[in-house]
Amino acid sequence: MIKTAISEKVDIIIAGAGLPLDLPSFLNKGSKTKLVPIVSSARAAKIICEKWKTNYDYLPDAVIVEGPKAGGHLGFKEEQIFDKDFCLEKLVPEIVNELRPFEEKYNQLIPLIAAGGIYTGEDIHKILELGASGVQMGTRFVTTEECDASPAFKQSYIDATEKDIEIIRSPVGMPGRAILSSFIEKVRDGKKQPKKCPFKCIKTCDISKSPYCIIIALINALKGNFDHGYAFAGSNAFRATKITTVKELFQSILKEYKATT
Repeated sequence: MIKTAISEKVDIIIAGAGLPLDLPSFLNKGSKTKLVPIVSSARAAKIICEKWKTNYDYLPDAVIVEGPKAGGHLGFKEEQIFDKDFCLEKLVPEIVNELRPFEEKYNQLIPLIAAGGIYTGEDIHKILELGASGVQMGTRFVTTEECDASPAFKQSYIDATEKDIEIIRSPVGMPGRAILSSFIEKVRDGKKQPKKCPFKCIKTCDISKSPYCIIIALINALKGNFDHGYAFAGSNAFRATKITTVKELFQSILKEYKATT
């Protein structure tokens, strides 16, 4: 669960890693915090809406759908990741159709935010045409001056080729998308094994079987140490060619978007 403050008055809680069926129970009375669950299927969106409304008389303030082209941990089985039946373009209309009855019955808008593999303004235009209310973009903003990752982390995106973007098996038991590094190669060769668990953060992570601690690996990567970590990245990370500013990036995306309308 990630809690992101966007102002002094309103927070947004974005929840992933399993269905957050009891998330509304954490809201204090009169709270202005917004709850935005992340899903990877129409069925998950429907279940969350039903359970939240029945148990807490609350509907999501928005829903994020992360498709199989996203970076990091993916809410799909490995065989589904490259299956067109699970692509974002198919998921968006399906989830819109599941949300619509709740919107109409309870007279509440539930915006759908699409994520995973969205890289250009043209991508944004296409996904909005399918019914999404907005998009979430991560990978393309990594190679900006404002991103707080290390220069080496950003450079790993710029140096990556398409074949370097791989699906790996995470210690948490989920597939993930990352950029090939010397650390990943060592793991494949069986050269990594943690001697102890420093965090005990995930119940499904068994120290006796896990090849490494994912928290330490990601922290090392953030610092640019790819001998002991790796960078999560979306499927289009290899398309980055330079470090730019967020302002320049928005201008480029807007230009791309307008060119398709």
